[in-house]
Amino acid sequence: MSLDFVALARRRPDVFAVADGLAAMGEPIHIRGGEHEPPTRLFDAAGRLLVSIEEPVEVTVASEIARLLGAEFAARVGAPVWWVDVRAVADIPEAARVARRFSDALVHWVGGTVYPDGESDGPARSWRAEGASGEDASVPGVIGGAPGVS
Repeated sequence: MSLDFVALARRRPDVFAVADGLAAMGEPIHIRGGEHEPPTRLFDAAGRLLVSIEEPVEVTVASEIARLLGAEFAARVGAPVWWVDVRAVADIPEAARVARRFSDALVHWVGGTVYPDGESDGPARSWRAEGASGEDASVPGVIGGAPGVS
């Protein structure tokens, strides 16, 4: 059994980099899998699995978000987004906190929101230089100067 979060990201997220960042910032986790061996798995100091993070999948059709998460939530999100399943082990209380912290950190850096109870997203805060890859990181949804494309 698990407690599931869905991070809906505005840009393709680097799951491993966000998990690595949490560990670097003092979250007591050990990372296995990830970059070359999906899924990314987060373990506690005792070696117990806390969180499993699936690879991002691009969802380009808003009706698919509505089908899976409900029309009300889909209306707040829009498409396209990158869907990331984040599953916390249900019988370890700390796992839900780590999963939520990871999900929030991910959308903090690339824009988006977290299901089930995420707020509408604000601007993405990327460590990438403004204008990298034709995208203005300071203005979400603007790629190469075309508003409304994300």
